[in-house]
Amino acid sequence: MSKPLLWYFRRHSLLFKIRFKMVSRKSSLDRIENFCYNTINPKYDIPPIYFQLNRMILAQPKSDLSDLEKAKKIAKWLRNHIKGGPGLGKSSNKALRKMIRGEGGVCSDMSQVYNNFCVINDLKVKEWGLKIISKNRTIRGGHSFNEVYSREFKKWVLIDVSKSIFFYHTNCKIPLSVFELIQLKKENKEIHYFEFNKKVVVDKQYIEDIYLIPNSFPFLITNYSNKTYDYFLDKLSFLPESIIHGLIYLSGKSYVFEFPTKEYKMEYPITKPILAKVHDGYPVNAI
Repeated sequence: MSKPLLWYFRRHSLLFKIRFKMVSRKSSLDRIENFCYNTINPKYDIPPIYFQLNRMILAQPKSDLSDLEKAKKIAKWLRNHIKGGPGLGKSSNKALRKMIRGEGGVCSDMSQVYNNFCVINDLKVKEWGLKIISKNRTIRGGHSFNEVYSREFKKWVLIDVSKSIFFYHTNCKIPLSVFELIQLKKENKEIHYFEFNKKVVVDKQYIEDIYLIPNSFPFLITNYSNKTYDYFLDKLSFLPESIIHGLIYLSGKSYVFEFPTKEYKMEYPITKPILAKVHDGYPVNAI
């Protein structure tokens, strides 16, 4: 289950760079905007453990919550009950169990688990990655995050589950989408972030380094069938996970990394945008 970033960014050998290129392609804004993880991952393909834990996460009737409130509740519960650790290469069922037991989980594991919880709660969701070119070892491994569709705002909203943050511009009531963040970064506009989980300490410098440096390139992870990967990861568990992913690629059923086309390329040189924390006094807290 746990993915891309774990194998393709953890090491920087020629082999890994070749693999990354093999599953990468450029895609139009419309294609990326219209993609949804839920389309190829229906509820009945999600393992039972997700439904069991979901009763603890969303105890009150789901109809009483807005999309963004549901998105935050799921993200906060996962972040508060998963301490993280080594990256996992297990099926979504085994990975979630190991994460809950405190046996590991990196940002890509968290993003994938979050995808499945969103599906069973009727939240449209996407998973993104960041390809980061840097000499800084703490960030060059990349990062994973998500987008959820908010019906109240009629737009996609970037949510970083691992860091428990949203991003904003001047209107602190409406969170930014990935493309809005990219555009503000390109225009060198001020960007705010809001911490929605008091139990998580956010390192402002780290957020700047992964999201705002010029050599940070977002890509959408598409064609990821949870059922397909679960089947192969369980059936071939005697093999290294990287080999299993390679076999799935050769079968034509692999995930794809889709990078936005040139209209969203950065123009160099640029000055890194200003990143400011959204404080408690802002109206955003009413969301």
